[in-house]
Amino acid sequence: MKRLIIADVKSNNNHGKNTGHYLAVAQNYLDLYSDCCEVKVAGGPIFKTHFSAKDMFLLPYDFIPSVNWLKSKWRVLMNCRYLFKHIGSNDVIVLQHSGASTTLLGIAFFANKRNNINLIQYDTDAASSLSKRMIFKLARHKIKSILCPNQSVADTYGLPSCIVTDYIYPKDKYENYGLYENKKYDIAIVGSICTDKGVMEAAKILAKTNYKIVIAGKADKQLADELHEICDKAKNIELHIGFINDDDYYGYIRNTRFCVLNYHGVYEDRSSGVVLDILFNGSPIIGHRCKALNFISTSNVGYLFDDIKEVNFHDIINKEKYESYQKGIREYLDTQKNYKRRVIKFLRLNK
Repeated sequence: MKRLIIADVKSNNNHGKNTGHYLAVAQNYLDLYSDCCEVKVAGGPIFKTHFSAKDMFLLPYDFIPSVNWLKSKWRVLMNCRYLFKHIGSNDVIVLQHSGASTTLLGIAFFANKRNNINLIQYDTDAASSLSKRMIFKLARHKIKSILCPNQSVADTYGLPSCIVTDYIYPKDKYENYGLYENKKYDIAIVGSICTDKGVMEAAKILAKTNYKIVIAGKADKQLADELHEICDKAKNIELHIGFINDDDYYGYIRNTRFCVLNYHGVYEDRSSGVVLDILFNGSPIIGHRCKALNFISTSNVGYLFDDIKEVNFHDIINKEKYESYQKGIREYLDTQKNYKRRVIKFLRLNK
């Protein structure tokens, strides 16, 4: 029986928290593929906060941002060395998109051609400069394939590719998270907060409405101060700045009628795990029209706008539209079964 190892060789440990979607992706692989092969989660000690010993392939180190840059990079490389040294000939390794260039160096230095190494790549950043392309070239002949969200990313790396969403709905049937009238919020904006996510612009507009809003996520001090300046004066906005645990994060999504994603800049082209979190937990999306969100409209799982200033929220936030988008979400999640089958076939997990 093959063994699938989903590995995060960086294993970011930010004051005892693993920020990003690395734990969620690892859990997703456990949920999806344990019925066809043995699945192990490879990660540093921070992963023990989420996974039991029986599910783990423990790596020696976490990446700690407060540690000096050189030592942090060395830890990622040593995790690569440990992983590639201790895997078996029948193991399929999927490396998470984490510390991309350092991970590629680790592959170049420590992997061998017999290792079945597959990379998750959400964007083209690992080939965005001459130095990064040189690092990728060093590792390329030791990489078997890429798992990525679109053909553009696949074409950039020029390796055999499996095009799938960032992670895949693991349930056989859609789980309903409540009726429109029972939701606590009209709109939620959740996840890490940065300039290119357009949260500030959305908050300014939504503060002038009567909708009940929740904004929750980690932000740097400047953005946090600016958001407090807006939201503390608005009686309709509930603001939570800082790290959000999974219970609260998914709770906000499940208890809102719609989620807003006002993506700009770098987020216009890259795939987003937050989008899938929202849909997997039953909330339609109101989003800025861009490559990353085009499927929202074509799949009828939400509404896309060109400029949030021109959005008529009254025409969108109502029971009729909500139920129409719920139908689209159910149909979209049903197609996710095809992605699971695609990955199993591509990685030859049932051979």
